Amino acid sequence: MMISLYARNKDGAARYVTITDRQGNLFGYKTLTVTTGSDFLVTRERHFTYATEAEMQRALRGMIDRRLRKGYSVLYSFFAPGRYGELPELLAARQS
Repeated sequence: MMISLYARNKDGAARYVTITDRQGNLFGYKTLTVTTGSDFLVTRERHFTYATEAEMQRALRGMIDRRLRKGYSVLYSFFAPGRYGELPELLAARQS
C-alpha cells in the first residue's frame, strides 16, 4: 500500500505526505511509514508500529482523514487487492 497526499500553502509551495505499509522484515510488527516534506529530496520519515492489522488500519484511516480535513488532496494511491476494504475506492474518488 502506498498513498501520496499533497497540499499547497499560501505561497503556492506544495507539502507532501507519503504513507506506506512496508515492514522491516516479515516477522516484525505491522508498521506504517510516513514520509513528509515540501520537497521529495528533503523529507522526514517516521515509523509507527502496531500489534495487529486492525489497529494499523484504524491508525491509517485516522492519518488519512486528518490530512484530508486539513485540505490535502490525493496525488497517488496503490493498494494490494482485498486488504483495505473500501479505502482504495474512497481515495480513488478523491484523487486529483
